[in-house]
Amino acid sequence: MAYRIILISLVFILSKTLLSAPNIVVSIHPVHSIVSAITKDVTEPKLLLKTNQSAHHFHLKPSQLSTINNADLIVYVHNDFEEGLRKALANVKDDKKLTFARKNSSNKHEWLDVNKVQKFAKRLTKKLISIDKENASIYRKNLATLDNELNQLKLKIKEKLSPYKQTKIAIFSNAAERFILSNNLKKPIIVNKSHHDENISIKNILKAKKAIKKKQITCLLSENDAKDKMIKTLTEGTNIKVKKVDVIGFDIKQGHNHYYELMNNITNKTFECLQ
Repeated sequence: MAYRIILISLVFILSKTLLSAPNIVVSIHPVHSIVSAITKDVTEPKLLLKTNQSAHHFHLKPSQLSTINNADLIVYVHNDFEEGLRKALANVKDDKKLTFARKNSSNKHEWLDVNKVQKFAKRLTKKLISIDKENASIYRKNLATLDNELNQLKLKIKEKLSPYKQTKIAIFSNAAERFILSNNLKKPIIVNKSHHDENISIKNILKAKKAIKKKQITCLLSENDAKDKMIKTLTEGTNIKVKKVDVIGFDIKQGHNHYYELMNNITNKTFECLQ
């Protein structure tokens, strides 16, 4: 009888939690991973962009529009980042939206800076508690756990890259700049200052190539979707080493551990490039 009462109580508590849990939608993998960490044991956020499509330029399917319309909270990077979301989000009330990057942020790839992730996690927790007070203690507990894990991640990354603080580096777009500067590496030469999946003129490529040669840079980090033809034109006739990185992690399994695997992958690629 006692076992039965306990079982019924547990079912009641679980049902109550599930009923009160907010319906959360997140735009891209790394942000989804952080949201998943904070909402653990409460709810599983829905990931909007699951396929390997541009996070900047994409078209929403009817099912994705429905997911957005039914959400209690939509978490995304920035209006200037996921341009394909602008129209759909224009019809969503402000109190149902939360951006990862601040409005005045010049580089929207803030998830590549662990310090920025920690600040966002605190804002997210505050927001979740405001719409779901019943699970406030769980959110706070998850935040504390996440903050500790992120502190360990920061130390691990900086320890691996610290021997290369003075090594010059080039990056194909500004996407990886957040990662480079937050880990105390030298300010990089940026080849393409627009989105990394957009074309760049031959004139600008040759200009960047000249700067790379002049500064004797031997490492170039490039995004996976940067066109091979442009990379070849940029590096032909040089001794530069090229390492491609995926700053979103489309091929990494979604969930809490996604962010750590993503950052470790980028760290390892950067380390290999700088060696």
